[in-house]
Amino acid sequence: MSDVIELYENCKLCPKACGVNRLDGDTGFCGMSFNPSAASAVLHNGEEPPLVGEKGSGAVFFSGCTLGCPFCQNEQISSGKIGSELSEAKLVDIFLNLQKNGAANINLVTATQFTPSVISAVKSARNLGLSIPIMWNTSGYERPETIELLSDIIDIWLPDLKTLDSLVAGRLMNAPEYPDFAPAAIVQMVKSLEKNAGTLIENDIMKRGIIFRHLVMPGEMDSTRTVLKWFSENLKDNAMLSLMVQYTPVNEAGRQIAPDGYSMSDEEYNKLIDWLEEFDIEEGFLQEPEAASSDWIPDFKRQNPFPEKFSTPIWHWDDCVK
Repeated sequence: MSDVIELYENCKLCPKACGVNRLDGDTGFCGMSFNPSAASAVLHNGEEPPLVGEKGSGAVFFSGCTLGCPFCQNEQISSGKIGSELSEAKLVDIFLNLQKNGAANINLVTATQFTPSVISAVKSARNLGLSIPIMWNTSGYERPETIELLSDIIDIWLPDLKTLDSLVAGRLMNAPEYPDFAPAAIVQMVKSLEKNAGTLIENDIMKRGIIFRHLVMPGEMDSTRTVLKWFSENLKDNAMLSLMVQYTPVNEAGRQIAPDGYSMSDEEYNKLIDWLEEFDIEEGFLQEPEAASSDWIPDFKRQNPFPEKFSTPIWHWDDCVK
């Protein structure tokens, strides 16, 4: 057994630090065993422009999650546990097949709970010819130690920073400790890039770097201002900002946050623009208010979880159970 796989024996991969022995079949908060489980692999056009190229980002959607956000658009796999367990050989095959079909990168979506398996699979795939960048698509709820483990294989970091307010984090994510971990983890991502010679963009496609995401939550504009200020003071020179406004609840718990729905007002949107100017943030992306749409909510029961114009399916969990 490799040293990295042994990390499942006393699992502390995420800030929950459950300490369970997943190699013996025990499960912690994420609900997952040590075998990686995924629901879908697609060429995805829904990421930021430098991440998609001509064919799309090679997104692998992993099952389970280390958070429990009621507004999660991937609820079917984050808490519903849709997906199939994969051998390392099969995961390697998925990576190589995404590359063969023109993926700009391998986009590991919410893979923290399978960090040791992903590290092993990426290294094996590299030995078999995988050459496109590897991207870590994360909620930001990470331990810096786990980010350090990943630093030798990850080329592009795509973290969220949902809030820096522990009360907001407790109310919206049931994780009041979130602000204690996410900023430190993101700083660790920056350090890993410094070690590997920083940001690299070729022909408008990111090969190495950080895109920092923040979703504006209904009624939490003050929290957003705090996040933007932190980004300006700590990350502005090392990352691009992606400021998102497409909060779209998928269940009753999510709708309780915005009982009458949420459509950002012109006043709120203009505040965002003013804050970007105030904090001298110029590099990045700002969604238009009309970006909120149920079209972006995937249905992982379908072979193509997204509308055809948004993604091309490469692999689906149902293929493993037929």
